[in-house]
Amino acid sequence: MVSKKSLAAACTAFAVAKGHMFMATPVRFASPKATNGPLLADGSNFPCQAGAAGGSYSASTVNTMALGSQQPLSFIGQAVHGGGSCQISITYDTAPSKSSKWKVIKSIEGGCPAKGQAGNMGDSADAPDPDVYSFTIPDDIPAGNATVAWTWFNKVGNREMYMQCAPVALTGSSKGDNYDSLPDMFTANIGNGCATRPDTDLLFPNPGKAVEQLNGATSAFAAPTGTCQQQAAGGGAAPPAQPTGGAGGGFQTGGASAGAPAATTSAATAAQPTAAPAAGGGAGGGASGSGLTGACSPEGTFNCVSGGKSFQQCASGQWSVVQPLASGTSCTGGQSATLNVVRSKRAVAFQA
Repeated sequence: MVSKKSLAAACTAFAVAKGHMFMATPVRFASPKATNGPLLADGSNFPCQAGAAGGSYSASTVNTMALGSQQPLSFIGQAVHGGGSCQISITYDTAPSKSSKWKVIKSIEGGCPAKGQAGNMGDSADAPDPDVYSFTIPDDIPAGNATVAWTWFNKVGNREMYMQCAPVALTGSSKGDNYDSLPDMFTANIGNGCATRPDTDLLFPNPGKAVEQLNGATSAFAAPTGTCQQQAAGGGAAPPAQPTGGAGGGFQTGGASAGAPAATTSAATAAQPTAAPAAGGGAGGGASGSGLTGACSPEGTFNCVSGGKSFQQCASGQWSVVQPLASGTSCTGGQSATLNVVRSKRAVAFQA
């Protein structure tokens, strides 16, 4: 007799096989063989669904990309979970491990991997996604063999992080060495203390300069919660250590070992809220204030603080901790039912 536990496991496996999305272009690694499901909740198969087990990396196709060129980003599948937010990142490790350094070259906030969807488009795992995106390879990073990663934080459903990787050969003459000044890849929902909020499109704390903000079925944007990547001041993170693999690595047709993982790459500690005065629900705390504490009402009220650089919300009758807005954005209006966020001279309303 089949046990309930076995039946549940089989149903879960079937759901993974039928659901979620595959990256079609760039062409993924042949090994480790990616599923269209999310990374494990404990982060043990980060990065590239290889993780601590390492596995072997091999490529049936190496994607050749010229420095400065625009590249397509396309998907297969219909389980788009209301879209969400995506990033494209690069490491010069050709067999990425937990110690690899990933740098973001494109952030898409909302509408990725599908635009204007409240849920899923259907249940086909083989149907092409009609929404095709693009990203540009910077012309001021080193040429050489590298790995490109697509990461996705879904809007609807469980709080998850998806990641698929592709081998690339970056060609041409570089106009500089700006790789280290690019922001680190954002990670959440993989046991690292950072999480995304349900039913919202993620605003990346440090999206970089190449940011595209798209319309979803709703305009519900939100910063992550917990101990997350630090918000950049002025659009750039401090230069980190050199990538572990260097630009001279090669792809192994027979499968290269991912190597023993070092400590998991964890996001930097989020900016801590400034000292907050005691306050109730109707007290001030406008854009020039530093945040409120204590009881609040009505439920869901937003409070724009810290000169428009941070916000908090009335949740379960108490003011939340102050959350930084994404680099390049600011809020206005003090306390209100909606959080009016301005990015690049364009306003986005956050509904309570």
